[in-house]
Amino acid sequence: MHPIDDSLSLKSAGQFLTEEAREAIAAIQTSVVPLFNAGEDGQVQLLGSAVLIEFGADVFLCTAKHVLDECIADQSFLYFCGPDNLEPQPGDFRVSANDLDTAVLKLAAEHAKRFRDAVPLKEDSIANQVQAELCKYVEFIGFPATKNKRSVKPFVLKHAMQCNGGTVKEITPLKVRVKFNKKHNIGSESRKRVMAPDPNGMSGGAMFGVMINEETITGNPKPLLIGISTDNPDATEVFGTNIRVALAIIRDDYEVALPWRLDPKDLKVPTTVMNFGMPEKS
Repeated sequence: MHPIDDSLSLKSAGQFLTEEAREAIAAIQTSVVPLFNAGEDGQVQLLGSAVLIEFGADVFLCTAKHVLDECIADQSFLYFCGPDNLEPQPGDFRVSANDLDTAVLKLAAEHAKRFRDAVPLKEDSIANQVQAELCKYVEFIGFPATKNKRSVKPFVLKHAMQCNGGTVKEITPLKVRVKFNKKHNIGSESRKRVMAPDPNGMSGGAMFGVMINEETITGNPKPLLIGISTDNPDATEVFGTNIRVALAIIRDDYEVALPWRLDPKDLKVPTTVMNFGMPEKS
């Protein structure tokens, strides 16, 4: 790890999360999208969240495996928010074992362009392990179920994002752990301190890390994707899987030549295939 000035380490990370840092995160949070399932009866429910990342002409949807497990268990279909309506998302996900809780799908070109208000994350906004270990503050972003209930009259499916934040507890080559205080979080739209909603539904969303360095302090922070949210085991901590796991799957299962700085050369992730089909047209 690179050394950090001791005078900075003595201060709370929150002191350096300036308005510029929040705006920088807001500029890339459009890479985070909600996922839904629906059965043959047409009943729709929020499954969780996902993050879109881009390498060259290829776009990948990355989420938590357990988000998809529920859809498979219900024998339902996977959907995303298209320009006007929910649209089915077929395809063969490559999924890790439960302990790494990661799923990746290479999107067909016609689907990659149809996610509502979404902009895939570029490779320069993804952290390698050295950069991840320098992050002291993390915002995890997704679509909580409590803020995305559908109304009945008229039928409207909400599309409400939430950013929850906290200081880093631990970042390993496989996991991210973040301290979490429900009473001290930043609203996605107001950027003011709010009470965080129940994080159910935020699984599979992005974890953006902010390094506490000179750039952040002087108002030019560069938040980076460091992980995918997977778990909220208690009221004081949030877990995620290091983004290296998804990158290893993209490299090996989809045969993508990753940039040298992002290639987790020491990591191999065994995967299986999880298939989602297209619902029959009525």
